[in-house]
Amino acid sequence: MNDMQILIEQMVSDISSQAVRLDEMRLQKFLEWLKSHSSRVKTVDQDCVEVAIHGEGSIDDRLKNGLKRWFESLPMQGLLWEYHLLLNEISWWRDLDPRTLARILRSEGNE
Repeated sequence: MNDMQILIEQMVSDISSQAVRLDEMRLQKFLEWLKSHSSRVKTVDQDCVEVAIHGEGSIDDRLKNGLKRWFESLPMQGLLWEYHLLLNEISWWRDLDPRTLARILRSEGNE
């Protein structure tokens, strides 16, 4: 495994371990954001990261697989940017107060 692959594996592991600690609704909203965001940042011949809460295999494994494919397609500068952005987004969802989350869900018709 070369240095770039090791770096990507560590980044994917960091992001996944933080994401799966979110409660189910916050994780779902993060994954929706990730799909939308990655579709805007995708590179040639690269699909967006799409991971459903419920599906075959663990959410952790499915998220890792999606992130790994996406990260491998990014240039180094983009990879570092996305890594920090995703960690910040997870923190935002984790720290979002329950009243604001309820307001977001109501506005989207999810409640």
